[in-house]
Amino acid sequence: MPARRLLIVFGGRSSEHEISLRSAAEILKAIDRQRFTPILLGIRRDGSWWTGPAEWSLEAVLETGEPVSDLRKLAPDLVFPVLHGPYGEDGTFQGLLEVLGLPYVGSGVLASALCMDKALLKHVLATQSPAIPVVPWLEVDAHGLGTAAQRQEIVDAIVEEVGFPCFVKPANQGSSVGISRVDEEAGLWRALTLASRYDAKLVVEKGIDAREIELAVLGNGDAHTLVSAPGEIGLPPGEWYDYENKYLKDAATLQIPADLPETAAERLQDLALRAFRVAGCKGLARIDFLVDRQTLQPYLNEINTMPGFTTISMYPKLVERAGVPYAELISQLCELALAHHAARSKLSVTR
Repeated sequence: MPARRLLIVFGGRSSEHEISLRSAAEILKAIDRQRFTPILLGIRRDGSWWTGPAEWSLEAVLETGEPVSDLRKLAPDLVFPVLHGPYGEDGTFQGLLEVLGLPYVGSGVLASALCMDKALLKHVLATQSPAIPVVPWLEVDAHGLGTAAQRQEIVDAIVEEVGFPCFVKPANQGSSVGISRVDEEAGLWRALTLASRYDAKLVVEKGIDAREIELAVLGNGDAHTLVSAPGEIGLPPGEWYDYENKYLKDAATLQIPADLPETAAERLQDLALRAFRVAGCKGLARIDFLVDRQTLQPYLNEINTMPGFTTISMYPKLVERAGVPYAELISQLCELALAHHAARSKLSVTR
């Protein structure tokens, strides 16, 4: 069988543009060239599309490549959208691929949109029986911050329902962009203002003394789906896992597997698979938990449908520890995408 044409899409309009380039560069190096022929599609920050030879650096494709107006002219057999954040991981790009009838790696439109929206995901998790636990939280409409009276009403609600410390987040961002830790009422307005630069829907979550635990899921949600052992993000005392600690500093450490009792680890694996299925995820996801240091009570923090694939990213490290090397992971993700597309193609769309 000739090698399939695999379109690697990278860059994008989101604040995670640089992370996308780093992830895509590692994926490109790991592709099995006997099974897949890579094609490059870079998206500049202004949203324009560019292509270039697979031998070029991704930066060169974006800077001096050829413009692309019709994705179909690149004739891909399947697509790997290595896009993080809005306009790539939120269902928008997935919708385009659905309309074009192209197989693609990762979750579909609904699951991608659901997992990107932290508030909506929490609402859905709460409907499960039993509910998948999350920390106490409050949704804030940034449009309601206009007057002093409105701002005070929101502050009062946060103090009463969430308390301090708390974390103020844009509902639709990743990589901890726009997130602030707030320890007292005086800091709320600055944090709300910062978060509202990135989204009109905000989430305020109770801060707890917790361990950052992450699990990798690989599969389409069936009985063959792999759920990794939990891994832990280690940070110096007083630090939290913000953008700088994720990508700019060298402070965070990854411990795989996390030092947890067997029963606690198994419960996290069960919750991760349940959350993956409830959200309707496909292919892959990194499921992030906060685990209370004293009680080991887990709280689902978020589901990342296109986690980082950089050299320091937790997802590929967790999967490798579970027995799937990086290069084989990329091949498996492509095969999962093709299998899911083939299964969906058999469904009737007419009466």
